[in-house]
Amino acid sequence: MSTQEQVQDIRQSVIELPGTYQYSCFHLEHNGVRINDYVELSEVPGIAPNSELVLVQDPYTEKEARMHLLRTRELIGAASARIDTASGIAAGMALFDGVDTVCEKAAHPLSDYDFNAPASLDQFLPPTSNTTAPKCVRAICLSPWNPPPYYLRQKGHLLYIQCAALEGDQVHITSHVSGFYVNNSTSQKFDPTPRTKPKVMQAHSLVTLLGMISPSFEKEFQALQAFNSTRDPLITFGPTNAIPASPWLVPGADTQHKAHSADLGRPQEQYLVAGAEGVDSLRDFNEEFQSTRELPRDSVQERVFRERLLSKLFADYTEAAVRGAVLIAKAEIAPLNPTESRDAQIYVYNNIFFSYGADGVGTFTNEGGDEAARVATGKDVMGVKTVNSLDIHGLQTPGTVVVDYLGRRLVAQSIVPGIFRQREEGQSQIDYGGVEGKDVVATNEEFVPLFDKMSKALHVKPHSVWDKEGKKHDLVASVETKGLLGTDGRKYVLDLYRITPLDVDFMDKHWKSADDPTGYPHKMAVLRQELVEAFWKLKMREYINAQVKARQEARYQAGKEKAGVQEGGTKEGEPAKVHHLFCRNNANAYKHDRPMPRRRPRRRTKRRRPRMIALTSLDLTSPLTQTCTAGRSLRQRRRRHSGWRTRRMSVMLALS
Repeated sequence: MSTQEQVQDIRQSVIELPGTYQYSCFHLEHNGVRINDYVELSEVPGIAPNSELVLVQDPYTEKEARMHLLRTRELIGAASARIDTASGIAAGMALFDGVDTVCEKAAHPLSDYDFNAPASLDQFLPPTSNTTAPKCVRAICLSPWNPPPYYLRQKGHLLYIQCAALEGDQVHITSHVSGFYVNNSTSQKFDPTPRTKPKVMQAHSLVTLLGMISPSFEKEFQALQAFNSTRDPLITFGPTNAIPASPWLVPGADTQHKAHSADLGRPQEQYLVAGAEGVDSLRDFNEEFQSTRELPRDSVQERVFRERLLSKLFADYTEAAVRGAVLIAKAEIAPLNPTESRDAQIYVYNNIFFSYGADGVGTFTNEGGDEAARVATGKDVMGVKTVNSLDIHGLQTPGTVVVDYLGRRLVAQSIVPGIFRQREEGQSQIDYGGVEGKDVVATNEEFVPLFDKMSKALHVKPHSVWDKEGKKHDLVASVETKGLLGTDGRKYVLDLYRITPLDVDFMDKHWKSADDPTGYPHKMAVLRQELVEAFWKLKMREYINAQVKARQEARYQAGKEKAGVQEGGTKEGEPAKVHHLFCRNNANAYKHDRPMPRRRPRRRTKRRRPRMIALTSLDLTSPLTQTCTAGRSLRQRRRRHSGWRTRRMSVMLALS
C-alpha cells in the first residue's frame, strides 16, 4: 500500500477482503498507538516502508452491533431483496446478471433489428437467473425479546438475535459489548444468561459464532463465496454514488420477478439502519456541504479526497431528498403552513427544506405563473451546478435537488442557517439583490467581491437598477440573484435561475402576454450557459484579431516614417544602401541610426561586398563615409597588431 492512502480506505479493505470479512468493529495500531481513521498513512508518527499495522478489536456499541448484524445478513446471503422506496419498486435489480460472453462467430445484435418495430419495455428488464445461491442459515433476525430491559443494558446487553440453522435448531443469541454468545432463551422463556451445555459458545464476530452453532455453516459459506466469485462484482457489491437509469421501471405482474419470500429481518432493517429513534439518519446536510467545500485543496491528494467526499455527500443528499419528496407526495408529512394553498406549502424533512415548483406566492405572475415557476426551478439547479463548478472560495451554495413525482415538482434544498430567522421591522431576509423583484433591492458591500468574481466568470456586466422609490442601486450580478448572510458567518448565493440573459429575439417572436394562451406559455426563455461562453469566445477572438491588426498597421506606419526620416538625413547624392553597408560595420556610427531588425545575421563573403559597392556611387569626401571608413581602418589595425603579437610570442617560444 502507499503512504498517500487514507487509513479509512485501509479499514474498508479489511472489511471487504475474504480473509478478514468477519471484522467490522476494530481499530488499527502502530507501535501500540491507535491510528486515527481519518488521516493519511503518511501522517502516522514513525511509519516506515516495512512497518506493520495491528488490528485490535473494539467493544461494540448498539450502533456497531446493528451494523454488524446487517453486514452478517448480507455476507451469508440471508438478506432478501430490498424494497427500495426511493428509486422504484424494482430499482435494486442488477442488469449484470444478463451480461454474457458473446461468441465471435455469432451474428451481430443489430443484424436483424427492426427499426420500425414499436418500442418495448421488456428489453429493459434483466433476464431471470435460473441459478440459486447456497443458503448458510434458514433465517437470522432480531428476537422478539428486544429491546433489552434497563437493568440488563447496565450489564452490557445491546441486542437479542434469533437464528434458525440448517439443521433445524433455533438458537437465541445475545449481543454484548464484548461480542456475541448463545443464551438460554426460547420463544416462550426469556433467559439471556450464557448457555453452558453442551459448551459455551461465544465469539467477537457473529460469523464466527454461526460457524460454532451449525456444523454445515462453514461448508455452505465456502460454497456461497465460490458462487459469488463467478458473478460480476457489481452484482454482489452495488455501485455507490449512483442513481438508477430507469427509477420508474417496474416488472409486470405476469413476470417471474414477482416471487416474494418471507423474511422476518426485512421489516427490521429500518431499525437496524437508523435506530429506534431514527436519530442516526438525521444529518445536517448544509453543514456537511460547506465544511467539505472548505477542506484544503493544495495538493493532488487533498483535491482527490475532497472530491470523493463531495461525490459521496451529493449521492446521500439526493437519496434523502428523493425519499422526502415521495413521502410528501403521499401526504405522509405535514406542512409547516397548512392554512395556505397547496402550492405555497413548505415542508422540512431530515433537515431538508421542500417546496413546490409552482407559483404559490405570485412571484412569477408576469412571467407565466406556474409554467414559469416550473422552468425556473430547473434553471436554478443548472445555475447551482455552474457556480459549484467555479469553486469560488468563500461563496456557498445550498444543496439543491428537483424531484418530479406523481405529476408534481418538488424542490429540495439544504436549510441555510438564518433563513427562517425573524428580523426586525424594516429588515429583509435577503442581504444582496432583489428582495421583491425590482421593487425592493438590498445591497451589502461584503457580497460585492464574491459576486464580482462570479459575475466575471459568468460574463455578467455590472449594471444599475432602480427600485420602486427611484433609488439607484449598483449591482454586479443579476437582480434576481440573491445573497444571504447566514448565522454561521458564511455568504450564500440563492436563486440562480437568471445567471444568463433572456433570449430577446425568441421572446419578441413568440411571447405575447401571460393571459394569452396562443403565445409561448412563459417568459423564462433564458440562454444556455454554453451559448454565452461560445459567444464570449467569438467576441474575444474578434477583439484580439482587431488589436493585432491595428498594432501591425501602427508598426508598419512607424517603420515607414522612420525610413523617411533616415533617408532625408543623409547628404544629397549619398545612397541609403551605402549608408547601411558602412554603418553596420561601425558600432559608433550605427548607435545613432535606426535599430536593426532581429534576425539571424547572414554570412558576408568577400565577393559580395565589392559588387554591392560597385553598384553604388561612393562619395569619399562625405563626413559619414569618412567616419565609417575610419572605424573600419581602426579594426583592421587592431587585427594586424593582434596577429603580430601572436607571431612574436610563437618565435619567443621556439627560441626558448
